[in-house]
Formats: sequence, structure tokens, C-alpha cells
Amino acid sequence: MDNLQASLLELEQKLRETQDYQARQARFAKDSEQRFQNNLTAFKTYYPELFKQISDFTPRQDFNVFASPSGDGNFVPRDATVPLYGDDPYQQSQRQVSKNTADATFGRSLLYRGVDASIKADKRLHMRYMAELAQTLTENVPEDEPLLESLPAHYPTCIMFGVGLGYALTALLESHTFDYIFVCEPDFEMFYASLFCTDWEAIFKKADVESGCVFLHVGVTYDVFFEQIQQIYNDVGAFSLISSFCYQHTPGETTNALIKEFFNHFHQIQLGYGFYNDAVTGLAHCIENFNENQCPLFVGSKEKAKFKQLTAYVVANGPSVDEAIDVIRENRDDVILFAAGTALPTLTKLGVKPDFHVLVERPKITYDVLLETNEREMLKDLNLLAVDVMYSEVPSLYQWTGLGLKGPEAATVFSQFEYFKQHQHIVSSLPYAGPLVANTALSFAAMMGFGEIYMFGVDNGYPVDGSTHSSHSVYRDPAFKQKLVAETNAPFELEGNLEGHVKATSLLVQSKQQLEYLVKYSPHSQFYNVGHGAKINGAEPLQADDILCVPLKHNKQALIEEIKSTFFRRFTTSQPEEAVGIAEFESLCDYLLEIARRPYSTRKQASDLLRAQARVVFAYRGRRYGHLFHVIKGTLLYFHGPMISLLYLYENEEKTLDWFAQALEVWSACLEAMKNDYRHAWNQRCDHSLEQHNKIRQLNDRS
Repeated sequence: MDNLQASLLELEQKLRETQDYQARQARFAKDSEQRFQNNLTAFKTYYPELFKQISDFTPRQDFNVFASPSGDGNFVPRDATVPLYGDDPYQQSQRQVSKNTADATFGRSLLYRGVDASIKADKRLHMRYMAELAQTLTENVPEDEPLLESLPAHYPTCIMFGVGLGYALTALLESHTFDYIFVCEPDFEMFYASLFCTDWEAIFKKADVESGCVFLHVGVTYDVFFEQIQQIYNDVGAFSLISSFCYQHTPGETTNALIKEFFNHFHQIQLGYGFYNDAVTGLAHCIENFNENQCPLFVGSKEKAKFKQLTAYVVANGPSVDEAIDVIRENRDDVILFAAGTALPTLTKLGVKPDFHVLVERPKITYDVLLETNEREMLKDLNLLAVDVMYSEVPSLYQWTGLGLKGPEAATVFSQFEYFKQHQHIVSSLPYAGPLVANTALSFAAMMGFGEIYMFGVDNGYPVDGSTHSSHSVYRDPAFKQKLVAETNAPFELEGNLEGHVKATSLLVQSKQQLEYLVKYSPHSQFYNVGHGAKINGAEPLQADDILCVPLKHNKQALIEEIKSTFFRRFTTSQPEEAVGIAEFESLCDYLLEIARRPYSTRKQASDLLRAQARVVFAYRGRRYGHLFHVIKGTLLYFHGPMISLLYLYENEEKTLDWFAQALEVWSACLEAMKNDYRHAWNQRCDHSLEQHNKIRQLNDRS
């Protein structure tokens, strides 16, 4: 009888558990469906493109978000055998948040500790004040000052890798606020499941109230993620990522790969801002090039389809070009040949005359190096393709010069506005045309519509033996040993084009990335990467011996002239003294100085002050004086980066605010100097010569 009683009690318990389970599932099904519908409405309002992806998404047949014992939703991811969470998903997520915020992982920009001799020797306005900022931080901030290790209540940026069902993000935002939140969930189905569990509308509204921004990157690979991230910090500003709290919520190979690649590329956030002197001299060069030099502008053409059957060779000066010299010689008359930068003297030495020489750097150094390494008579027989900011004595050295818009540049925005006023047509800048001259040459070739584009010596890396350029290059010529020095600090490793790996500098890493974007942007062209450089995704790897060349059926000289007449058009700017916006720039600087004088007593208030400055500057994009955004943006970011890092680097807030005040004083002095300088500098050529450059380099070598 006792056994029967026990069995009956056990059956009753199981029945109650089943009834509780069914009731729990029924409540969750009802609540989660309502939550899903509410989220759809929120996404339709805040993220219409993502809303469309959600609406078009069909989950797998056994897709099931179910109630856990705590009543929260749970989910078994694709290819998994167990649920993502245990019995209480929200509490489990809260514990994880507490652990990760107590011992936080941060991505931070450099604080510019130390001032080397080269910075002190460079007398350009931007460099003078950057040196002063570095010296201020070095002299006042102790090297052993305790660092901030736990996440404060407010932090500039949060990057969450793997959002799961959204519980961790909700828990995190209960006790912390951010200016920018980046959510990266590579598994779209996982994100879809979160719509049944998390109130996303509440997250969006909270961000609205706190003047924050939420960026969602869902169902993306790491390369797409970084492309999107780059676009955001181009649109919003690199300060959106300068100081980042990095949080991995869900494990997995894809998420781990995302995190690894993010930190591998974090240094790139601090590159390529440009700066005040570059922007202003570029503007001066551009105006002189179009007005006095009468250089035609690359405006593109709807007729570029006629070049689809033609082949272009882009030859740079990387060491792998030596593997292909014979092939270049043999096919030279059947292709249009672009020589990038110092590949010109290399090819000249080997008896190959290019159809177009390509240059990109704006300083006077470009002019000096040209005359050091080439004969004037030879240059006068060549065509030049360059960019609008090119040093304005360079075009006169050539038979003909055509200029593309470099972008994003003050000169480019200024020219686009001026051209539109006259022709009611927007001229696009050359896509992905930097940071190196090989990028510029590839961009020209792609935009001209060549069906096949072969890259020679576009290595984006050095072989392990350390050789940086062709053995025939001026860089390997003893006569130029003291004048032309290649960058040899190559701490990065890239996958090889044909085998193995190559070493790379940060600029070469950036160049490779931009080439890959260009290849993706140009589906009308087939790209071939020849030789043992770095692999370029989307370009076919090729040995020089495997190249087949179709004989050219056109008169080559007539074809070159057709390229010039098809893609280029002359134009001049209107009254530049009025168009450059001197009074407007001075007014902008005054407003930024007024913001700098506003009171603050916390890290967040100090950070908000910098963000207010940035928003004023970024508001100039697309407006009448849009070029002023580029005049000041670079220097602003070079100052704001270390200042934001400073605010959230050290444990002691009171000391931090004192150091910040000193840094802000230097930045304000820089703003005052730019305000007073622009009136006179907007039409002055760059005077940063090869001689000055080498003096600075030698000082740095000795220090």
C-alpha cells in the first residue's frame, strides 16, 4: 500500500510539472509572439533595412524558442545539441555581465606618450601642437598611474560580439550607458530568435533618451563587419571607436574569429585621418592645378564599356615585379601600362616606357623625388595621372596631366561643389584610391572600365628576406641610399598570394584592404594578382609565366588619346577667395572654442564636451562649406582620440580631469592657431621638401 501511495504521489507530481510546463510554454508563446510583433514595429521604425531582412527570413523547420524553468526564452542554435542557456537565462546573463564589467576588456587608442625628435623638428602647425600635446601628457601623467579596470557607469563605446537572445545587452544597459553601441551577431537565426525574448524597442528608446547610437551588424562575416565599421567611423567619426568596451556574450568559432580580426585591425582606426596642413595645402594645390595649370578633371564616362575588351597592366615597385619583367616587356605594345610612383625609374632602366605615370602624394617631396630619380626630358614625353591635391609644380613636368578627385578631402569636396555649380553634375572621387600610389593606379584603371587588369609588384608586403622593392629600384641604388629610405618596420603578417606569408607595415595592410574593396566595387573588371606579394581577395593569383596576352587590335597612340578625351574635362573654379569660406572657418573655430570653455566636473561631461565639438564639425558635411569639415576633421580626431582615451584610462577621476584640462588647453590653442592661419594658408603650396623630410628622419634615427 505504501508503494502504491508513493507511486500515486510521484504521478501527481509529474502531472503538476507537466501542467506547469504546458502553462509556462503557453504563457511564453503568447508573450513572445506579442514581443516579436512589437519588435517588428520597432525595427520598421528604427532599422527599415533590417526589418526587411527579418520579414524575408525563413527559419529552419525545427526552429523553436521555448520557455526555460524561469519563464525566460531559450534556444538550441543550429548544429548545437544543447540550449544556449541553463534554467534561468536572464540571471545567467546578469552574472556574466557582472563578471565582464568588473574585469573589463578595453580597446583604446594611443595616448602619445613620449615625444621623439622627428615630431619636434616638424614645424607644420598640426605637428607642432601634436608635439605639445604629447609633451603635456608625458610630463604630467605618471607612467605607473593605476589604470581603470572595471567598467564605469558611463563609457564611450560598447562593442558586443554575439548578442545571443539579447539578455546580456538588456542587463548591461540596466547599470551602464554608452554613446555608441555596436552589436555584432554573425548568426542571423540567433538574432531572429532574440526578437521573441528581448524588448528591442526599449533598447532603442533608451539610446534615444541618452543621445546614444545603436549599430546592428547581423548575419555578417568579419570582413563585411569591418567594412561596415569603417563606413561608420567615416560617417560618425573615429572617436566612436577610440575607447571601446569589448564584450563577448556567446562563444563560437565565427564570433571568436570576429574578435580576433577586430583587435588585429584596431590600429587602423587611428590611421588615415589626414590633418589641417595636408587639407589646406591640398586645397591650394587643387585650385592652382585647375585654374592656373589648366589640368583636366577625371569626370568618368558612360562610354567606358568600349574599353571592356582591353587589358591594363598596373606596375608598382614591389620586389615581386622582378619576376615579371620579361612578360611586361613582351606584352608592352598590347596593353595600356600604368606605372605607379617609383616604378617609373625601374621600368625606364629596363627599357619600358609606360603609357601613364601615376602619382598621389601632395607634399613638395613628390616633386623633389621626381627630379632626383628621373630626367626632365623623359618626363616631358610622358602622360601623368594624379589627384587634385598633387603638388602644383608637378603637372608642368609632363606632356599631359589628368587629375582625379582623391576624396575624402577638402579639395575634393570644394571641386565637386564648384563643378556642380557650373555643370549640374556631381563628379565622384576615385574609389579606394589610397593610401598608396598603387591604389590610385588601380582605381584609375578600374574606373576606365578595362576588362582585364593585371597587377605587377603591387605586393602590399615584404618577403621574409626583408627586401622592400624591386632589385632595379632607386631604393636599392647606392646613389639614393641617404635620400630615399623605405619603411622597414613591418610587424604584421599577411597571407601570401601564391604561398606562405609576407610582412607588412600598417600602411601596406591598409592598402591591401582598400584594394579588396576596389575589386569588390568593380565587378566589370577581372583582376589578376601576379607574383609573390600579399593575397588580394577577389583577384586571381597568377604566376608571371601563366599570363596570356591578346594582341591589341587598335592603334595604341590613338587609344591613349581617346582615353584622355573620353574621361577628362577642363574646368576652373569661381572666385576662390570667396569660395574657400575664410569667415565661415573663423566662425567655426570660435564656436568650437566656446564649447571648450563650457564647465564640466565628470568624465562623462568632459566626454560630452568633445562630442559636442565633433557634432558641430560633422554637421558641415554636405553643406555650402562642406570642405571645411575636411579642413578641420583630421586634426580634431588626432586630438580627440588621445583625449577620450585619457578620460577613460585611469582609475582616479579627479586626477584624470586635471590632466584632461591641460590637454584641452593645448587643443584650444591649436584651434586658435588654425583660425588665424587659414586666412593666409588656403592658397599656399606645401613646402615640406625631401631635404626637410630627411633631416627629420635623421634626427629620429639618432634619438
